[in-house]
Amino acid sequence: MRIVVIGGTGFIGVNLVGFLSNRGDEVSVYHRKSASLDHLQPFDFKSVPGEMYEEDKLKQVISGCDVVYNLAACPSSLKKDEALRNAVNIVAPRLIARLTREAGARLVHVSSIAAIGAPSQGEIADETFIFNNYKDSYAFSKHLGDKEIAQEVAQGLHAVIVCPGNVVGGRAIKQEQKNKFQSIANGTMKIYPPGGVCLTDVDDLVKGMALAAQKGKVGSSYILGGHNVKFKDYFGQIAIETGSKQPWIRLPEFLLPLAGLCFEILYSFLKTDPPLNRVSGAMVSKNLYYSSKLAETELGYVIGDWKKALQKAVQGANIERKSN
Repeated sequence: MRIVVIGGTGFIGVNLVGFLSNRGDEVSVYHRKSASLDHLQPFDFKSVPGEMYEEDKLKQVISGCDVVYNLAACPSSLKKDEALRNAVNIVAPRLIARLTREAGARLVHVSSIAAIGAPSQGEIADETFIFNNYKDSYAFSKHLGDKEIAQEVAQGLHAVIVCPGNVVGGRAIKQEQKNKFQSIANGTMKIYPPGGVCLTDVDDLVKGMALAAQKGKVGSSYILGGHNVKFKDYFGQIAIETGSKQPWIRLPEFLLPLAGLCFEILYSFLKTDPPLNRVSGAMVSKNLYYSSKLAETELGYVIGDWKKALQKAVQGANIERKSN
């Protein structure tokens, strides 16, 4: 198959390109001119540099393809990134969806569980969940981007939306995630948030994305999640894999949003992104749990062992296990 991956130089994108290339597909990666292609070098792909607003270039790369995967995203929730966030998460999906429809191709729009909404304590959200997380600018922008896809589906676009969970894996691991793992391995991280996340193995995810392209019902959204895990167990398993001491101080729920606000104020003077903000502080205080039952039933999506996923992530971060 002829496939275009938009935003293929990031963590998920690299793993998707690897999966598709190894499967024998003809893969073109549409990416920013400044993006590094280092993680993609082991794979057979065609590099197509361009920007999200360059309609002619997008039209040219999409023309004649069978499937388009749009992974491009601006993950920031900060006010200073509002213009970029709207351009990448809302305007670009609208353009890509229209061009894909006009080309007669199939679109797999990669959204996020953030676009589903934030479940309450004791609740597990699925695709029927009514979005409620308007205070999170990133989540709201992804939610609006999904609505743009739905509008093009009404015009005849063959598209499905996939919503990954909190993704972990070995290849092309994000530096932020790598730093977290290293801090636990070094024993310098002694704290953990009180909430929990839906952990998704990137290998499971890319297989699920391919299944969505093949079997997904037009206009449907699928949560491609994994196991719902408390941060205590998440960080504790990383400690086990690296032979280090588990973080043991549980942060109070009320403290994290306040700490995020303080970080925002401090880092605004430093003119750089804070490690925590009000939104992310509130999110890691909650159990954000999701169900992938629909994807399992309709796509044949398979969820593996989350502990093995973390094992691969630790290996991908090149962290050596301590000998006791």
